[in-house]
Amino acid sequence: MPAPASQGPSAQQLLLILRRRWRLLAIVWLVTAGGVAVWTFTQTRQYRPQVTLEIRPEQSVLQGTDDPTLGASGSMWENYYRTQENILTSPSLVEETLKSLPEPLRRDYESRPDPVRELTEQIDIEQVRNSFVLRVGIVDPDPEKASQIANTLISIFLEDTNRRLREVKSEAVEALSRDTLPGIRRQVEEAEAAVRNFQATSGYIDQEEQYRTLLEGWRKVSTTLVDVRLRRIKLAAELEALATYRADGTGSEFHPTFHQTKSLESLTSERDRLTEALAAARLQYKERHPRVLELETGIREVEGQIRAAIEGALVALQKDLTAVLTEEKALSEEIRATETLLAAAGTRLTDYRRLEGEVTAAKELYASYVKRHGESSATAGTGVSSVRIIDNARPTKEPWKPKIPLNLALGCLAGLVLGGGATLLADQLDNRILSAEEVEAFLGMDVLTVVPRLEGMPEGGPAALGENSTIAEFEAFRGLRAEVQMRLEKLGAGRVLAVLSPLQGEGKTTVTVNLARVLAMDGKRVLIIDADMRKPKLKGFLREKAGPGLDEVLSGTVRVEAAARASTIDGVDIVGVSEGMHAAAELANSAHLDTAIREARERWDVILIDNAPVLQASESALIARRADGAILVLREGRTGRTVAQAAARRLKGMGVRMLGAVLNCSTGQGGAYGYGYGYGEAPRGGSRAPARG
Repeated sequence: MPAPASQGPSAQQLLLILRRRWRLLAIVWLVTAGGVAVWTFTQTRQYRPQVTLEIRPEQSVLQGTDDPTLGASGSMWENYYRTQENILTSPSLVEETLKSLPEPLRRDYESRPDPVRELTEQIDIEQVRNSFVLRVGIVDPDPEKASQIANTLISIFLEDTNRRLREVKSEAVEALSRDTLPGIRRQVEEAEAAVRNFQATSGYIDQEEQYRTLLEGWRKVSTTLVDVRLRRIKLAAELEALATYRADGTGSEFHPTFHQTKSLESLTSERDRLTEALAAARLQYKERHPRVLELETGIREVEGQIRAAIEGALVALQKDLTAVLTEEKALSEEIRATETLLAAAGTRLTDYRRLEGEVTAAKELYASYVKRHGESSATAGTGVSSVRIIDNARPTKEPWKPKIPLNLALGCLAGLVLGGGATLLADQLDNRILSAEEVEAFLGMDVLTVVPRLEGMPEGGPAALGENSTIAEFEAFRGLRAEVQMRLEKLGAGRVLAVLSPLQGEGKTTVTVNLARVLAMDGKRVLIIDADMRKPKLKGFLREKAGPGLDEVLSGTVRVEAAARASTIDGVDIVGVSEGMHAAAELANSAHLDTAIREARERWDVILIDNAPVLQASESALIARRADGAILVLREGRTGRTVAQAAARRLKGMGVRMLGAVLNCSTGQGGAYGYGYGYGEAPRGGSRAPARG
C-alpha cells in the first residue's frame, strides 16, 4: 500500500499535480517569458563606456609615515571613495565638463531643460571591492558620444584634483614656514636651555658615571656586610653552645671549637696517661696508698689546667664576637649613607635623561619638518600622484542595458516560479480526484478497481448492471469482487464488507448493488443491509415493498432473517429501510446490530453494508467498524482530495479496517487503471449517465 500523504507534498504528489495542470504551467510560463522577451527587445539599447581609475588616498603634507591614522579602519577609505564619487557628480564639475565638450554635444545638452541634471543622471560610478579602482562610465544610446563625455569628465576631474592639491600644498608650505617650523625650533632651544641649567646646578659632572660609582660601592659594602653578619651569627652560636661547659670541664675539650687550642691536646693526653696509671695502681695498691694519692693529685692538677684553657677560649670567642658586632654596625651606617647618595644620584640621572630625550625628540621633529618643507616646496607645482588613469573610455559593441541573456534567463525562471505558484493555487482551488494514482498518492490507499461511467443508466439513483451493460463495466466489478474476496480471506473467513463514501452522490449504493450482483453470479448468497437510514435508496430493488426493515431489526422486534427480502437481483437479499429515520445515530449503537450481523453470517456467504456518507452521518463509521473490512467509494471529477482525506482520517481514527478505495464514474482519461477499456465489446452509443448513489 502506498504511504499516506505527509504534511508536505511528496515528489509523486507534485508530479501528479504537474501532470494534471501542465497546460496552466505552460501558459503562465509562455506569457511571462514572452512578456519579458518583448519588453527586453523593445527597450532602447544603452551603452556604458567607462574610464578605469586608480585612486589612492592622498597622504597629507603634514602627516608622517608613522602617523597612526594610516592604519585606520576601512571605513575611512570608504568615506574617501564616497567623497571622490560626490566630486565626480558635483554640479560644478559636471558644468565644467559640459563647457569642454565638442560643439555638437554641448548644443545637444544645452537644448534640454536641465543640462547639468541630465548629464549627472548619465554618470555611473562603480567601485571595485577590496581595491583602489573606480570605474566611471557614461550611459547613453550612442557609444561614441558616451566615450567622449567620459574621457572629458575624467580630464576635468584630474585638472580639478590637481588644482585643489596645489592649493593644499601651497597652504601647507606657508603654514610650515609661518607657524610650524618656528614653533618646533623654539621647543629645541627651550629643551637645550633646560639641559644647560641642569648641568650648571649639578656641577657639570657625569651623572651616569657618578651613579655607576655609587652603585658599585653600595654593592661592595653590601657584600662585606653579609659576610660580617654570617661571622657574627656563627660566633654567637658557638658562644651560646659553649657556655654550658664552664661548670663542668670534663668533656669540654671534645667540642670542635676547642680543637683549635693546642695546649688542650697535651693536657688531655697527660690526663689520659694519669687516668690509666691510676687504674693500674688501684689494682696493685689500696685506696690510701701513696702512689694512688699521687696519681689522683696529678689528675686534679691536669683537669684544673684544662678548665683554665677552656675559660681562655671562651674569653677569646667573646672578644671576637664584640669585634664583629662593632664592624657590622659600621658597615650598616655606611650602607645607609650610600643609599641616600644613590637615591639622589638616581633622581638627578632620571631628570637628565628626560631633558636629553626632549632635546633629541625636538631636534628629530624639527629635522623631519624641515625635510618635508623642502619636499613640499619642490612638488608644490606638480600634479596629483594618487590618481592614475588605467584605461580610457572606448566605444563598446555590447549594450550595457538591457542585458538580453540575463533578462531572458530571469524571464524563464520567473515564468517557472509563477507557473508553479499558479499550478499550486489552482490545485488548492480545484483538487477533485481525477485518477487512481491521485487516490494512492494523496490518500495512501490501494485502488481496488476503477468503475467506468455506466451506460444507459437512470439519473438520480443507484443503477444495476443489466443485459445492455458492456464487458468493461462487468469486468470492473469482477475485478472488485476478486480484490475484496482476496483481502477478506487474508482477514480470516471475513464475510462482512462495509461500503462507504465521503459525501452523498458518489455512487456507493451503485457499487454495493453491482458488487452484490457479481458475487451472486459467482454463486454466493449475498445480503445487502441498507445502513443509510437517513436517506435509504435500496427499496427500489425490493420485489415486495411491504414488510419489516432495518429499523425493526435494530429495535429488536424482528430478526434479520424476517426482515430480509428478495431483491430484483437473483441471489441477493436486502434488509431495507422504508423511510428515513432521525434517530439513526442512536440505533447504530444498539446491541441488536451486532446480533443481526452475527445471525447474518450464519445464513449468507457475503454481507454488504451500504453505509451513510462518512462526513455527513456520525453513525457511518460506528457501523463500519463492525464489518470485517470496508471500501471507500470516490467519484472521479467530484470528490475532492481534502474531503477524501478527511473521511479516511475519520475511518482510521474509529478503527475501521480499510481494504482500499474504488474510483467510480471514471472517464478513462485520468490514468491507466481499469480492466476492460477497449477490450471486448465496444461501448454502445447514447448517453452515459453517471453511477449515483
